[in-house]
Formats: sequence, structure tokens, C-alpha cells
Amino acid sequence: MKLLRIDSSVRIQNSKTRMLTDYFLEQLKSNNQYSLKSRDVGINPPNFPTDEFIKANYTPEMNRTQEMKNVLTSSDTLIDELIDSEKIIIASPMYNFSISATLKAYIDNIVRVGKTFALDENGAMKGLLGGKKVLVITSRGAMSYKNDEALQAFDFQENYLTALLNFIGITDITFVNTEAQDFGTEDLKISNFEQSKKQLSELAKTW
Repeated sequence: MKLLRIDSSVRIQNSKTRMLTDYFLEQLKSNNQYSLKSRDVGINPPNFPTDEFIKANYTPEMNRTQEMKNVLTSSDTLIDELIDSEKIIIASPMYNFSISATLKAYIDNIVRVGKTFALDENGAMKGLLGGKKVLVITSRGAMSYKNDEALQAFDFQENYLTALLNFIGITDITFVNTEAQDFGTEDLKISNFEQSKKQLSELAKTW
């Protein structure tokens, strides 16, 4: 099994998503054999798209200059990692109700026509990465986005990642959300963190 791990927290110490991802991989190892490729976009973010990137991306491959190819090299590498993987783990802390800027930069590098999605002659879009499984491990500062109607409207993380992954053809997605990690009581923080570990332990048996 080929796994791709994508970390997106800018924290090195005390990152809940890093801790939980480490824990899941430990549990997974006892049930499966896998090869792991790690991509840390939190500490080493990819380049933001530029005018040169856009021009190169929308130039047919056969017409690209060497300079255009060079501009797309990093993006091509990220896409090749995705294509080569069977299962993907995205560790995504919630920043200001959404994903981190570093993860958004990664996404802007891997969502490319002809690479991860295609257009037919009628302009209909089709994702090209079907058949892969994704686990998204999140941490949130606030309480329950699922149970609090007022907070639900502020959750631009899970809905966005689901829509984005569906767009590139990935529909087998599991979320493990660890909530109240900043604003809950100490007991609630620990309880929610341990509950996520329990979810991940169970998931590791079948994922």
C-alpha cells in the first residue's frame, strides 16, 4: 500500500494534527504494510501560483517552452506524488474557519486541467484521481461545528476539502475532527483528543 502524508500545520511543537497523524500511522503499521511518502506543506509550502504559472499551465504541453516547463516542475512533482499514492492522509488544522494558507497553496498547485481533472468537448468536468482513499485529520479551536447551528455556517474546512477532493475524482473521504482544542476546558480538550485517537485506532483496522 502506497501512502501519501500531507502535513499543513505551521506548528512543529504541540501540533494536534501532527500528533494524531503519527498515532494513526503507528496503529496502521500493526495491521498493514505500507510505503510512506511525506509532504510537509506547513513547514515547506509550495510556491503560490504566479502569472507565469498560469500561462504555462494553460499552454498545451506540446507548445510549452523550457521556461514554462521549469515553472511547472514543482507542481508536476506534487501531482506525480498524488497519482502514485493509493491512500492519502491530510493533516489539516482549522485556521480562521478554513484550511491553512500553506494547504491552499498546495491545492492550487495540484488542481490542474489535464492532470487531475479533465474537460470534455462540452465543457463538462471530470476528476482523474478516482479510486483513491483520503483520511482528513483536523483540529479545531472552537466547540462542536456539527452540533452548534451558529458554528456550522463558519465551517469552511470540511465542506471545502470535500468539494475539492470530489472535483478531482476522490469520493472515498473520512474526516476525524478534533474540536475544542483552544477554547474548551482542559478536560474537554483531553477528552476530544482521546476520542479522536479511539476513532483512528478503529479506522486503522479497516482502512
